[in-house]
Order: sequence, then C-alpha cells, then structure tokens
Amino acid sequence: MATRKLLYALIAIGLLIGITQTSNQVSADWAQDPVLMSYGSDTIILGFTQNLLLSTEDISYDHHVEVTMVISDNGTLFAGWKNSETHNGGGARVSFVKSSDGGETWSVPYHMPMFWHGVPSRQSDPWMAWYDGVLYYAYLEFTDTDLSQITVASSRDYGTSWDPVQATFGEGFADKETITVSNDGIVYVAYDDIADENSTVRLTRSLDGGESFEPASVIAESDPGHVAPYLAVNSTNDVYVVWTYIPETLGNLYLDASFDQGLTFGEEEFINQDGDYAAWTSSGGRPAKITLPVIHFEQRPEQNDRMYLLWADKFDGTHDTFDVYLRYSDDHGDTWSPRILINPETDGDQWNPEMAIDSTGRLHIGYYDEQDAFYRPYYRSLVFTGPESSIPEFGPVIPIAEENTSSVFTRPGEYFSIEVDGDDVLHVVWTDGRNDEMDIYYARGTQFPQTEPSSTTDTTSTTSSTSTTDITSEPSDGFWSDLEPLAITTMQVGAVVLLILVVYVLMRRKPWLLEDQY
Repeated sequence: MATRKLLYALIAIGLLIGITQTSNQVSADWAQDPVLMSYGSDTIILGFTQNLLLSTEDISYDHHVEVTMVISDNGTLFAGWKNSETHNGGGARVSFVKSSDGGETWSVPYHMPMFWHGVPSRQSDPWMAWYDGVLYYAYLEFTDTDLSQITVASSRDYGTSWDPVQATFGEGFADKETITVSNDGIVYVAYDDIADENSTVRLTRSLDGGESFEPASVIAESDPGHVAPYLAVNSTNDVYVVWTYIPETLGNLYLDASFDQGLTFGEEEFINQDGDYAAWTSSGGRPAKITLPVIHFEQRPEQNDRMYLLWADKFDGTHDTFDVYLRYSDDHGDTWSPRILINPETDGDQWNPEMAIDSTGRLHIGYYDEQDAFYRPYYRSLVFTGPESSIPEFGPVIPIAEENTSSVFTRPGEYFSIEVDGDDVLHVVWTDGRNDEMDIYYARGTQFPQTEPSSTTDTTSTTSSTSTTDITSEPSDGFWSDLEPLAITTMQVGAVVLLILVVYVLMRRKPWLLEDQY
C-alpha cells in the first residue's frame, strides 16, 4: 500500500513541477513586453489602450493641434504638433516628444529650433520622416515681414540634437508640406508656394541626408485651387504626389509622378472620374474641414506596388456632409477601383482620414467623426481578399478617444497620425479637446475589446457594386490575445490527461507495482 501511494505522489509532483516551470517561462517572456502582451498572430484591432496626454506643457501655449508621428527601426516613437495661443489661431511653435518603450511612457515636450536666429518668427505644419538612422522633422517657419520657408531639422541621435536647414526656395508663402525619403536615401519635400492668391506645387530634394536641399521641379503651375500635396515613393523609388484642386466651391484630386528622382513630372490627371466633390469649409462656428488626400503603397512584393488613395469629400449629396472614401490602383494610377465608403455612419461629417498598412496587408484607418455638437476620432480596419485582392472586408468601427471634443473647438488641424511598428503594433496620435483646451493624446491598438461600444451602426460599406464583408465580432483564432491564462490552463489540462495515461499504462504493464505490499 505504501509503495503504491509513493508512486502516485512521485508522478504527480514531477509533472506539476514541469508544468509550473513551463507556464511561468511562457508568461515571463511575454510579460517582459507589455505591448506585445496584447497582440497576437492576427492584426485585427478590437480596442485601444487608455489615452495618454502628450502635450503636458501649457506654460507658453494653451492649445496644441496638428499632429505628426513616425517610428524608428528599433521601435522608438516620435511625435510632434503645433502650439497656438488660441484653439483656432495660427501656429506659434512646434513641439517634439518621444517614447522608447512602445508608448508606455513619453518624454517631456520641447520646442523645435528656429532657423532664423534673432528674428521674431513662428512655426506651424509639423511633419516627420525616418530613414536609416536619421529622423527628419519638417515644419513651416514665417515672420510678420513675409519671410517664409519650410525648415527641415535632422537628428542622428534620436532627437537629442538637431541640425535645421532651409528646405524650400519659393516665391511666396510656403505652406502645407509633406516629407518622405526614398529607398535610395533621397529626401523629398513637396509644398504649396502661395503668391498673389495663387498656389504653385513645388518639390525640393536633398541628396546628402538632409544637410542641404535644392529646388527639384514644379509639379503644378500657379493656380488658386492647388492645396496640400502628399508624397509617397514606391519600391522602385518613383515619386508620386497627390493633392486637392478646388478652383471655386467643389473640386477634384490630382495625381502626378516622377520617374527621374523628382527632376521632372508628367501631366497631372484627375483621379475621380465620377465628378467634382472635393470641398472645404471655414471654421466659422464649426470645425473646419477640407478634402486632403493620402496615398500609400502596399509593400508586399505580391501586391506589386498597389497604391491606396484615402480622402474625404461630399460625394453623397443626401446630407451635404463629408464622408471618407478609398480607392486602389494596381497599374500605378492609370486606372482606379470604384470608390469605397469607409465610414458606415453617413450622418454628420467624417473627415481628416489617415492610414497605415501593416506587414499582412491590412489597412488601419483613422478619421474624425462629428455628430451633433461633438466630434471624436474613430478607427476601422480593412483587408482585401478574393480574386485579385478585390473584395474589401471591414473590421468594426471603434472609438479611439475615451471622450468627445466639443465642436466649439473649430480647428483641430489638418493632420491625423496613425502608424504601425515593426511588430505590427498600431499607434495613434490625435488632437483632443476633452479638457476645455486642445491637447495631443496617444493610444495603442489592442486585440482586447473595449468596454465602451462604438456609437456607430454598421450598414453598407461601399458606394459601388464591389461586394464587402463586415467583421463585427471578435476573431475566433486570437490565440495570443489571452496568452497568459491560456498557456497555463492548457498545460494543466494536458497534465491531468498525461497523468491518467501514465497510471493506466502502469496498471496494464506493471501490475505488481500497484499490488499491496505487506
């Protein structure tokens, strides 16, 4: 009898020790990185982390708007924004912060350097880019005496020190720039050069890693309707630019490309062949809105540089409001898919969209949604499946911010920032007025559902004949989303089964071990 009890005890103790060590090791490895703890093998986002205030310095300026963000190769997050004395006024200075732990904590904000020493000037329109260990921060600088330029400050020590240089050489007021870097290291800046109420879209470039810039080309000739060029570079380093053209009340989107490192561009062409619906509204009593296009290339080789275009316009004439749309092109912009409606809620205004594409090809889209007298940033994912990746499958609409912003804050800025890092973790930065002033907030996407449901109702998701699929429930294969309890529970169940099998085998093959010994 004693031998049998001892054998049972030894088997149970040995298995329990092995299970505990294995479970603790799995849990410990993932617990070391709280960001990865919330991510799994799929990149579907079901919620967002607690919102973190980034604009923590209000001594000089009460209001902070117009965000930018970029992520380095080692996962360091950099964010910036425009500061202003009023919620709807012009820029005063632009700020900088960074996070070295995946967004868990952030540095104290500081202002970017001025290019003109000893000259009273102001800053606005922040935009960042990262390439090969260098952080580029582009921003507008201007004075009351009509001095104006886009300054690009470069940092090779993760924002500890900066080298600002003049990056534009136009005839008028430089405005609404974007900056990007090609795979061969050329830095490009596109911007509006506004003179005599006309705008010329110009391009400059740097061939020495941002140490100096030179004029490269005129993308669009002088005209009152050009505004807000957006740059992107494909896998073969061809330079593409899209911008809004609104000559009077309604307009369209232009696309042009350069195949010689920005020295020449072709003839710009309208993208939307279904009519002119690009628009803008002033900030008189309501948040200002304007059609601002965004383009990104799909980086997976099998997609052959598919180009995605995202924007907001007034195509739906039922409500005379803005909605967010997307098209894609598989032939470098020669032809485009039908427009696809991103926001299922078409009441109110949805505007200022931005997107990021992760390594699986999933599109992560953010935008503002105004209902009644409040607005708020929302998120929706989109992946294309089926023949030729032509069928859009949508994720649920999810609020990013924990609280609304009152529409009395009429100028949240023209930019919204959403990025994915090397682990496909989603990061979002936006403008928010929950504290009765405009502030900058950050949140990270998670595969855990939020406790607060979305305020929008999912209906149809396209204005064309393209079929769509809406994903409104939690994915069933999110193994890692509950990794810690799942690892322990699964191993414990397995241990019980294994213990039963061991005892059964012993009873069958070694019955003498289980006999009573006297």
